Amino acid sequence: MLKKPAFSQPGALSRINQHSNPPFEEQDFPGKGRGIVANKTLHRGDQIFASTPLVISNPLSYNLLESERLRLGHRGVDTLPTDTQKLFWKLLDHFKGDPVDDRINTNAFDITVNKVQQYAVMPEIAMMNHDCRPNAAYFWDEDTLSHYVHATQTIYPGEEITITYINNERKREARMKNLKSNWGFDCSCSSCAAHPIFAAESDVRIQAIEDITEALNDWTSSSTATPEMVETLLSLYKQERLEASMGVAYKHAAEVYSSFGDRYTAIKYAQLAVELLHLDRGFNDNDVKFMLAMAKDPEQSWSWKKRVGHKRFEGSSCGHAH
Repeated sequence: MLKKPAFSQPGALSRINQHSNPPFEEQDFPGKGRGIVANKTLHRGDQIFASTPLVISNPLSYNLLESERLRLGHRGVDTLPTDTQKLFWKLLDHFKGDPVDDRINTNAFDITVNKVQQYAVMPEIAMMNHDCRPNAAYFWDEDTLSHYVHATQTIYPGEEITITYINNERKREARMKNLKSNWGFDCSCSSCAAHPIFAAESDVRIQAIEDITEALNDWTSSSTATPEMVETLLSLYKQERLEASMGVAYKHAAEVYSSFGDRYTAIKYAQLAVELLHLDRGFNDNDVKFMLAMAKDPEQSWSWKKRVGHKRFEGSSCGHAH
């Protein structure tokens, strides 16, 4: 770990832990607790903050006797600098168990360091509330051992800044069950609190996203994927307000247009995919690298003209003679 740029390159953390003039302020929300709201207009791609962890905990510690694990947790917090301890104790504890263990369980995010899963606690992102249709996205940058959070759409002053705690591309019941079991609350975001008729329509769209994605991932000679299909996927993502996940949809679009030999539409969607995937996956994600290469030269992509000769507009005849 000490060989990471976070420790070996003095300038690697120049954009990290800069909290003296943040683009947000804390606010209490009835029924939700503390959250953060924008104090200036934020545009897609704007960095909200980037932070290093207060605490990193190895999941293997749960193999220890509980008394030993708790003792080590308290010892770790006791050795933190005074100001850092204050930040830790300000964190919320949903389950009201051991005060240290509970704050870690409530606020920790999964991270990976040298291919080993760890739990990291960062007070800034811990202040952010969940929304199944968030306006910000986060990723872990292993080189700088930092959590980055960026706006994924325009956020206006006074508007709450939210992230999703879960895979939010699921139906309402599955999302609410996940949040209740892992975080102990009933989600009241606008998507989950919608009228049952609207919630049912949303579930239909989520199922359509799943079905279309499966079809787009079929690269056999019998594939039914078309550019029209991927345009429907993009429309469904936008209708569902899945702005933070649009990078994946744009990646599908780039690959589909590439597979039909449409150079400039493939480039357009590859560039959009790079922008959004950077915000959601990070700087070194493999899909980001693939989309960067496609945006530069789609003819060299593995998908180039893979579906040339496949049928398009099948079943969409207007019924007129031409």
